[in-house]
Amino acid sequence: WLEQIEDPAQLRAAMTTHFNTIMRRYAGKMDRWDVATEVFSTFGGTGLDQNYFYRVLGPDYLAEAFRIAHAANPNAKLFINESLVEYYPAKRQELYDLVADLVRRGVPINGVGLEMHLTFSPPEPGVITGIVNSYKALGLQVAITEMDVHLTPLPDNAEFQQQGEIYRTIVKEALAAGVRDISFWGFTDKHAYTWVPGAKPLMFDEQYRPKPAFYATWAALAFR
Repeated sequence: WLEQIEDPAQLRAAMTTHFNTIMRRYAGKMDRWDVATEVFSTFGGTGLDQNYFYRVLGPDYLAEAFRIAHAANPNAKLFINESLVEYYPAKRQELYDLVADLVRRGVPINGVGLEMHLTFSPPEPGVITGIVNSYKALGLQVAITEMDVHLTPLPDNAEFQQQGEIYRTIVKEALAAGVRDISFWGFTDKHAYTWVPGAKPLMFDEQYRPKPAFYATWAALAFR
């Protein structure tokens, strides 16, 4: 339905109605929102993805979306959410340049969400800290928004120990860097989504039993 709209004014009106409806409905219950997510190509390096909003509203559609969201709930914190920037330096720089430009122009943005969908190894030590510090310098917060760890299954679930260590490493560095919001992409492997065949990416198994990842995360939080 939405993508049948080709007139920019009509699309802005539809966005305004949507943002007003959702954000006002949960005002006082939800204090932060991802306004936009995955606005770059998977591996970055090619600029903004020329998606439907880009094609109808032009390359400044993100600034428009943040302004509409801010008008819907001026007290809410507004985030942009992106994947894989912890792995790909070019994409990391693209996101930073975009966000810095929004801040420079006075667009109401409060933070950056790192999805943190991880696979066989965590990002290089210090990368998360560097990301957080770069956005702190802009006056913004950084959150981890969709964390999970996808590994190729090994005999006797031996990958779970490695998975737990990755969870611990990420949570420990994020907390030390000043991240205070960490969300996971679900909690039980019974209902997990993965692109790695057979992987079980979450902290509880299909029987809702805690895995090493749970205890590793708990230990990182307790240590902090």
